[in-house]
Amino acid sequence: MALRTSTRLFNARLSTQRPAIMAASMRAQSTLNTGEVIEDPQIGDYPNLPRWSAQTRGPFGWWDPQDKRNFGEPVHEEDELMGVWAPDLHTYSPYKALAQLGLAGGLIAGFAYFIYNTYPEPPAAKRTYPYDGLKAELGSRDHDVRTRGARAEE
Repeated sequence: MALRTSTRLFNARLSTQRPAIMAASMRAQSTLNTGEVIEDPQIGDYPNLPRWSAQTRGPFGWWDPQDKRNFGEPVHEEDELMGVWAPDLHTYSPYKALAQLGLAGGLIAGFAYFIYNTYPEPPAAKRTYPYDGLKAELGSRDHDVRTRGARAEE
């Protein structure tokens, strides 16, 4: 009885926490660079900075060009999401990405088709063997799934 009750309580706790966990992990990347200031009561006297990604900053004019930051500039509270080394910000639509992927695949397929049609014949004749491709000499039997023979004369 105690095992069933604890299992029910555990499942009930998981079911109440699951939507919050899924909502936090499925946030779209477009929300990372909005410029809004999120009020956080736990931040204390640290400056509450707007949500601007460091990836949108220009490449020149920074004291630390690697992180695009000046000396003494406060680091954002969510620097792992707002810094240069965060996942890339994508400013194009998924339809444009699929179109570019389709174009690249089409170009590769077109190039392969062109090479397939213009590849020259080999300069040597293919080797052939007498006696039905030497089947008896190579140990072929009547009921083999794959016959043991070389190329036969045509």
